[in-house]
Amino acid sequence: MTLVRTLIWFALAGIAMLAAVWLAERPGTVTVVFRGWRLDTSLGVLLVAVVVLILLGMALWLLYRWIVGAPSALLEGWGDSRRRKGYRELTQGLAAVAAGDGGEAQRHARRAEQLLSEPPLTLLLSAQAAQLNGDREGADRAFKAMLEDDEMAFLGLRGLIAQSLRDGNQQRALDYAQRAFALRPQTPWVVHSLFDMQAQTGQWKAAQETLETGMRKKVVTANRGRTLRALLLVERSRIAEHDGKDSDAMAFAREAFHLAPERIAVASRLAELQIKTGDGRRAMKTLERTWSLAPHPDLAELYLKAADENDPLKRVGIMRKLAAQKPDDMESNLALAQAALDAGLWGEARRHLDAAGGGNPSVRVCRLMAEVEERAQSDQAKVHEWLTRAALAPADKAWRCAACHAHHESWRSVCESCGAFGTLHWRAPGTYGQVLPPEARPALGMTTMNIVSGG
Repeated sequence: MTLVRTLIWFALAGIAMLAAVWLAERPGTVTVVFRGWRLDTSLGVLLVAVVVLILLGMALWLLYRWIVGAPSALLEGWGDSRRRKGYRELTQGLAAVAAGDGGEAQRHARRAEQLLSEPPLTLLLSAQAAQLNGDREGADRAFKAMLEDDEMAFLGLRGLIAQSLRDGNQQRALDYAQRAFALRPQTPWVVHSLFDMQAQTGQWKAAQETLETGMRKKVVTANRGRTLRALLLVERSRIAEHDGKDSDAMAFAREAFHLAPERIAVASRLAELQIKTGDGRRAMKTLERTWSLAPHPDLAELYLKAADENDPLKRVGIMRKLAAQKPDDMESNLALAQAALDAGLWGEARRHLDAAGGGNPSVRVCRLMAEVEERAQSDQAKVHEWLTRAALAPADKAWRCAACHAHHESWRSVCESCGAFGTLHWRAPGTYGQVLPPEARPALGMTTMNIVSGG
């Protein structure tokens, strides 16, 4: 490109030189007569005079433009200077927020508001500075002011949700979450937060609608959505039973089992209703299927209840049928050991406990072994030995939250510690299939809808 321009300039210079030579060789004469005045000159001088007049005219025009436009240019330059200073204050204020310096952030926010005539840019900084200084009313005012701007409304709603949760006003947080969901139903944190808040307040049907929207928007994976929907149906089944709508309760429970037969709570719910309606045989089939996927003591207890057999020896045979669905699992051996213990079959109870405990028996195994030795009227030293081992044995599986690792005595859909829905699983300490990563957890004191396999 530079070479082309150079060649063009050389060409123009050459043409000018040729024209000058041509005029020099043919000077000619020009005579101008005007109102008695006569001017005689050569053609070359006349052309030079014309060029000078043109250049002088252009210079006068540019001078006029500069004089006329000077005030607006000065004002524009002043405005640009204010904006630059305002953006500098805004940047420094955000840096102060990141550093946790509330006072410095508030000073920069005030200066930015004075220099910039664009309130949406400074509202977020003002709100964050107020939060750092513990000024909840100031932060609330700033976030509400953001609702007046279409582009900032969503960000304002997020701040108001966090404020409401910190104040313990869950209903207000839910209202703001619903407004945020209406604006952007495809945003993951909105779907997760609204879902969990609806679940925490027992709005199971609304939570299911939110979940289905999240699945349509690809915010929730199909497998996760399937499990969550099943657990929601369990809760809807309980509400229907409480309201006397037994047919609806059964329908919800069956649909839940169809979706997630591996979930203990789902199978327990369906089996309870089947037992209630006198269909013990079908309840046993339900429990057998889930036992093959996820054995649990509650399922064994329901299985014996469904069999409706009081003879201890016959109950051992019934339990063998259930344990056969997953014979090598520790829970199968523990269930058989408990049935043998109740029937007075000490040797069989010891055999199953040895199989369940292996080389490092858990607390449950040690305590059951101590009970076997005591009821078999063995040497009391053996009883004390097993009780001593129980105090040092590894912890047993229990209901633990995959989000916060809190321990629960029984299963519930919502964790009482962190408020997450569907995160309680039957696990030993530290054995989670997939612990929720930090980025998947709520950043503003909200709960999460993440789920892991099992349980």
